[in-house]
Formats: sequence, structure tokens, C-alpha cells
Amino acid sequence: MATELQPMKIASKIESSLSEIPWTRTVAAGSLVIGALLLISGRRKSALAVSAAGAAVALLENPEIVREAWEAMPRVIRSGQDFLVRIEDFVEELNKQAQHVRKVLVHD
Repeated sequence: MATELQPMKIASKIESSLSEIPWTRTVAAGSLVIGALLLISGRRKSALAVSAAGAAVALLENPEIVREAWEAMPRVIRSGQDFLVRIEDFVEELNKQAQHVRKVLVHD
């Protein structure tokens, strides 16, 4: 009799464990990983499509986070632009210093 109840216990455990796994997070994370692998392998269009699909699934779970990220985007872009300006200034200064060192080395 105990062996007859065993399949039912297993089935109920499988059902309860499936309901505990957030399928949207799993799909979104899996698509991110697959998109990265496709990008590494040189399949850019496929990587973009898979990543976009994962992002769409992630939107299903928590659209508020996406809205907050969208509203923060101008600040992020501005920070990125400021960072690039600083890098550009640094490279320019480095180039000036290199030219000065070359002049000193060539004239001596």
C-alpha cells in the first residue's frame, strides 16, 4: 500500500517545487546567458533577438523596475558622457606629454 502512494507523493512534490521556481526570472536569466554566448560566437542579430525576448519576459514580472530605469536613463547617459569627456581629456593630456617627451629625447 505504501508503494502505491509513493508516485502520488512524488507528483505532488514536483508540482509544489515547480510553483516555487519563478519562471520569468529563469527565462530572463537564461536568455541573457544565451544572448551572451551568441554574441561571443559572433551571431549579433540572434543575440539581440534572444536578449530582447528575455527583457520582454522580465518586464512581465516587474514593470516598475523598468519604469524606474527608464526615468533614470537621462542621468545615466549624462554620467557616461561626462566620463567619456574626462577620458578624452586624459588621453589628450597624455598625448601632449608624449609629444613633449619625444621632443626632449630627439633633441638630446
